[in-house]
Amino acid sequence: MNYLYRTAFVVFILVALSGFAFAAGIVWVEAAIAAEKPRVVYPKKTELDFEGAQIEGEMRNPGEFYFQHRSEEKFDSLVKRRKNFHREMLRDAVLTK
Repeated sequence: MNYLYRTAFVVFILVALSGFAFAAGIVWVEAAIAAEKPRVVYPKKTELDFEGAQIEGEMRNPGEFYFQHRSEEKFDSLVKRRKNFHREMLRDAVLTK
């Protein structure tokens, strides 16, 4: 009976170690993938200087956008629909005999 407990304990230890090794492998792979990606840093603030620019135009309703709605294009189907398949059905019936 003591031998059975020892065997179960050894199996438990091996399963636990393999679980820890698997988890460590996943962490290592994720760290390796994260290290390969370049880190992009965007500025928090963008300043535009229009000091020397001459801008002409008319301002209407600042802060609003105008969208023009285009109607959807309708195309004819490239697949011609047939109403009668009688010839094809007869041909297939004769060919299968």
